[in-house]
Amino acid sequence: MLYGFTRVVVTSGVVVVDGRAGLHSGGMTVPDEARGSDGGRVQATGGRSVAVGGDNLGVVATGPVHLPSRAAPAVRPVRLAARPPRLAGRDEVLAGLRARLTGSPRLPCVVVVHGLGGVGKTSLVVEYAHRHLHDYGLVWQVPAEDASTAMAGLAALLGARELVDVADPIDQVQALLAARTEPWLLIVDNAPGAEALQGLLPVAGPGHVLVTSRAGSWPPVHGLELPVLDAEVAAGFLLECSGHDDGAAAAEVVAELGALPLALEQAGAYMADTGTTMAGYLALLRERRAELLAHGQPWGYRQRVASTWQLSFDQLADADPSAIALLRLLACYAPENIPYRMLLSEHAFGELPSGELAVNTAISALRRYSLISRPADGLVSVHRLVQAVTLDQLTPDQQQGRRQVAGILLENALPDDPEAVAHWPTYRALLPHARAVFPLASPCLRTLALFLGASGDYRTAKAHTHDIYERLLTLNGPEHPDTLATWHNLARWIGQAGDAVGARDAFAAILPLRERVLGAEHPDTLATRHNLARWTGMAGDAASAREQFIALLPIRERVLGPEHPHTLTTRNNLVWPTRCRSTLPTKAWPASRSSCWRCSSRWNAPSPPNAPPTPASSPKPPAARSAAPSLTPQPRSNTPGSSMPKATPSERSPPRPASPKPRCTATSHPDHAPARGFLRNSVTLAIATITSADSPMTSARPRQPRRL
Repeated sequence: MLYGFTRVVVTSGVVVVDGRAGLHSGGMTVPDEARGSDGGRVQATGGRSVAVGGDNLGVVATGPVHLPSRAAPAVRPVRLAARPPRLAGRDEVLAGLRARLTGSPRLPCVVVVHGLGGVGKTSLVVEYAHRHLHDYGLVWQVPAEDASTAMAGLAALLGARELVDVADPIDQVQALLAARTEPWLLIVDNAPGAEALQGLLPVAGPGHVLVTSRAGSWPPVHGLELPVLDAEVAAGFLLECSGHDDGAAAAEVVAELGALPLALEQAGAYMADTGTTMAGYLALLRERRAELLAHGQPWGYRQRVASTWQLSFDQLADADPSAIALLRLLACYAPENIPYRMLLSEHAFGELPSGELAVNTAISALRRYSLISRPADGLVSVHRLVQAVTLDQLTPDQQQGRRQVAGILLENALPDDPEAVAHWPTYRALLPHARAVFPLASPCLRTLALFLGASGDYRTAKAHTHDIYERLLTLNGPEHPDTLATWHNLARWIGQAGDAVGARDAFAAILPLRERVLGAEHPDTLATRHNLARWTGMAGDAASAREQFIALLPIRERVLGPEHPHTLTTRNNLVWPTRCRSTLPTKAWPASRSSCWRCSSRWNAPSPPNAPPTPASSPKPPAARSAAPSLTPQPRSNTPGSSMPKATPSERSPPRPASPKPRCTATSHPDHAPARGFLRNSVTLAIATITSADSPMTSARPRQPRRL
């Protein structure tokens, strides 16, 4: 009979116990003849008999078995990823996270760190756990996609789970955490959304829960959105990763990569492994971005930039095709502050969502994967690398088609008049995106340059128009009408930016080309003549400016009509420089000008008039001045409707000397009286159109919305 544990080896139905072969049944050795006729079948009878067949080796228990009690674990449960070797620019975020967890009045406190893939969410929470490891009695990190397995390991470690146990490990862990008296930290990594946390998070216990997720829709009380790194911090981080010291090139690489930690780690690893310089990497990034983003192994990341968002793209394409179509559209614009509501019309446009409800649904789907920023006031932002990877998945023809759609939507959103103040907010919102979508030779960019100048940003208008002019000069040559129109506008912004001589010289060079290409009396040619006269006067040559305006006025009257706004502008500008300096604001005249524009007479500044003599009587003593007022009626002011008493000479303050006002000494010059009469006759019409004093040349016309 076998009691306790006995080593049994069975060969062809023969039980071998302690080296003796035979068939054992109930403690008796069964003779070999008792075997079945098949020669291999084993039979056993009795309460504790054992029958074993086949070639087996094992342990047979034929008596009561008493397992020893399991001792409580003497170790502190810790399951945590390795500490990141470098975590730049996150000290403030970590301090805020600590304050948020410890300052919460409710326990367990749950904080969800969410953001774009590759922004460093897991690195942040792991660094937090390592910094405060000794503040918790238990630290356990579990992946959201396999939480049950990780929870089963924790339950077994805490002695609450047997080797074979049908109980739910998550329920066991929650019960254990609720019963603990010392603080604990639970990290749930890479949760796809709030629905994945149902039934997983502890509901009681003195602990903290940190969740990382790409989903962007979390209640503000729990959510903590992690941004990309500051540009300066990112540049230092990249230099540390790569081992280089080229700060200027590092700043440019950071701008190209959008300061995304994953991309910086990958770039640094690539440069360290291949010996590529910072400038060399920058050149490769600009020339072969898609290929380069697939190389370099970042420390602590399982994926590279080229593949980190692929799963999100695939899921979007299957679940919501309009959302992925919207993402591809947004990838064509500038990364920041895309006015998606202004761009998306109510009419269907391919796969793009149309209507407020459909647009909101698509935006919510993109936000679920943190592929866009939180929408606010009809604006969203998309990280430049998300844009790059999104477009890199398309063929060149598909990319071109998406950019054409983006251009059509943007052109339809542009107002017609860039000089109308009411339209400036729209132009300002669309300007960076037009630069990203349209080529330099596009009429829309020329219109936007006019907005810049009309709104007073002359220097930017000058720089922007110069780039357009250089491009048109290369494409069309110097005598193409579009080139000449852009050169005309460039000359205008040169003058408005403060270079009157440069503007005069530019208009002087444009005029003969326009006369040859368009004709001497074409309206655009006359506009160039008008501006040449104006900037000639602003540069200090008053006599030449006067003669040019005199010659231009009858031509404009004949071509455009006597009451056309441009004709009235020329008439107004002819009168303006003929008036003496004594009648115009000082700031409207060149500081170096010392003669009359009309008659070239020298200015003569008269001596300031003498102040009237102060009364000889001495002032009254203070006591007398404070006496009761006299009952004698005081004289009234001569001003109609005024009831204030007129001050006596002794009460008046001494008059301030009048400012010297230069005036023309040739008051009897025959040209002055006609000028004054000319002004009186034209000022009414001129004032109505003075805002059109320098109308820019533009080919913009009221546009019909474009359709594919």
